[in-house]
Amino acid sequence: MTRTSFDLAAWLAAAAIGIPLATQAQDAPHAAEQREADDRVIAARCGTPAFEKSFYRQSRAAVAAGLVVKNRDPVQVEKNITAMRRSSFVLVATQADCTAELQRLADLQKSRAAMVRRGGGRAQ
Repeated sequence: MTRTSFDLAAWLAAAAIGIPLATQAQDAPHAAEQREADDRVIAARCGTPAFEKSFYRQSRAAVAAGLVVKNRDPVQVEKNITAMRRSSFVLVATQADCTAELQRLADLQKSRAAMVRRGGGRAQ
């Protein structure tokens, strides 16, 4: 499922149960922060120490560049991400799940690499 179809499915589900769209918009930054926190935990659980270190560095750079949450103070976003870390056993039940998760994180790293270098997320 692509991100766009996931967003559409989430919107339709929320509309079906009666959650106002304004609430969804307010939750979106927190969802991005939670996703980033989860990705860092998965990198630590599934990846090698070198992969974890490189992913963590790039993740912090993406937060600083405004790629994770736009138009918010990166320091506050980073604090929120740190506070939102969950147990790795909740996110990745078995080592067999790690292969797909590591591939997803590697793809995320590749897509962010160029954007972080040029500071793609910050409003000018």
